[in-house]
Amino acid sequence: MATVFARTFRYCELVKPHFDSEGNAVSEMKSERTVRGTIQPVTGEEAIAYSEGSRNTGMVKVYSSERLAARTQDGAEAIGYIQQGGYWYEIVDELVFCNLPNITHWKYIASKIPPAQIPEALR
Repeated sequence: MATVFARTFRYCELVKPHFDSEGNAVSEMKSERTVRGTIQPVTGEEAIAYSEGSRNTGMVKVYSSERLAARTQDGAEAIGYIQQGGYWYEIVDELVFCNLPNITHWKYIASKIPPAQIPEALR
């Protein structure tokens, strides 16, 4: 796939706890990979649309060469996290973004996770 991104970032996906077909509880499962893309700061005007808690913890825009798991996707069974500068961010929203015909990419909003709230699987 053609991409305009020369950088990469660490991406982790945690499958939400659920029950298997036998009724047994399945705990969080983690998958991790390197994704081509870029992470950029959110402007003040863009941040107004999000909840006060998200704005207070810090928000970034994530452009990715592949589709990532976001909290707001219908029926999402996983939650996506990215790491930058020693901080973890949860992908909270997938934004409508016009893909160019030959360069496919997606745009997301991610919110910084306070150290006390980082899931155990990411530590």
